[in-house]
Amino acid sequence: MKDILVTLLGALLTFTLALPCSGAPASPDSGRSLILFYSLSGNTRLAAEALSRLTGAPLAEIKTVEPYPDDFHAVVEQARQERSTGYRPPILPLSVDLDDYDTVYLGFPIWSNSIPQPMASFLSEHHLEGKTILPFCTHDGYGPGRSFRVVGEYCPDARVLPGFDMLGSEARDAEAKLKAWLKEVNVALSDGTSSSSEASALVIRMNGVELHGELNDSSAAREFLRRLPVTVSMTGYGGREYYGDLGELLNATEEGRLRFDDGDITYCPQNNTVAIFYAQTSCPDLSMRVIPMGRVTSPLDPLSRMPRRVTATFSLNSALSGD
Repeated sequence: MKDILVTLLGALLTFTLALPCSGAPASPDSGRSLILFYSLSGNTRLAAEALSRLTGAPLAEIKTVEPYPDDFHAVVEQARQERSTGYRPPILPLSVDLDDYDTVYLGFPIWSNSIPQPMASFLSEHHLEGKTILPFCTHDGYGPGRSFRVVGEYCPDARVLPGFDMLGSEARDAEAKLKAWLKEVNVALSDGTSSSSEASALVIRMNGVELHGELNDSSAAREFLRRLPVTVSMTGYGGREYYGDLGELLNATEEGRLRFDDGDITYCPQNNTVAIFYAQTSCPDLSMRVIPMGRVTSPLDPLSRMPRRVTATFSLNSALSGD
C-alpha cells in the first residue's frame, strides 16, 4: 500500500506552496557531505542509498515523532489538513550534527507539487546557513513542481544548487540518472573519478533585460550552440513560458519529456521551437515533448513582467565559457 502512496499523494493533494527560489548554480564545496532525506513509501530512501554509494556520503533520515497511519486514505486526509493549515508535524532529533557538514544532499518525495510537511518541519528548524544544498526528489510523473524553489526560500543564506528528480517507480535503478546529475553539478564520485562537465555559458537578451544561462551537453544543445548567436521572436504563453520558432530544424536525438522545471531552456522537435520556462502552473504537464538544452541561471522574475511578444537574442558568453 505504501509503495503507491507518494504517487497518489501527488495526484490527490491540491493545496500547494508558492515560494521564490534562492541560490545560483555552482560547484559543491569539497568539504564534508551528508545525505539527509525523508521517505514514506521507501522510494526516496532508495534514491538516497544510491546517492550514498556514488558519493561516499553518509545517510541520515528525517522521521516524524508520530508516524503517519498505515491506511492510505487516512494519510491523504492528514496530509491535506497539514498542508491547508500550515501545520508542521514534530520530527525526531537528527542522528547527526549538521555543523559537521558543509554540503547537504536533501531528499524528499513530492506531495501536492511541493515538499512534504515533515521536510517543511526540518527546514523551519534548521536554516542551513552557509551550506551548499543539493535537493533531490521522487515523484509520480509531474516533476519537482515548486519544491526546489521552496527549499531555496527556507534557506536564503545557503547555496542551493540545481536539483534532481526522478519517478519513484524507477528509484531502484537510480544510479545512472544520479550520476548524470552529479556530472552537471561537478561532484566527484566515490571511486575517485571526476564527474565534472563543461557547460556553455549563455547571455540571453530579451526586452532590454540581460539573462544568464548555460547549455548542457545534449545533441539538441550542441546543435543550438553551433548556431549562436541566434535571434528568435518569442511569444508568452500561459504565464509559464516564452517560445519561438527556430526556422531551421535541430538534429536532436533525445526523446524529450512532457514536463518542465523552472528555468528550463528547451527544444521541441514537433514544432521546431525553443522555449524558456519560468513558472510552474496548476497543469505542469505538456502536450508536446520538449528536450532540455540548458537552464537560465539568473533570477526568473523579469520574465513574468515582460510583454506577450518579445525578441530574444541567444549568444555565447565567451568570457565565462573560456573561449
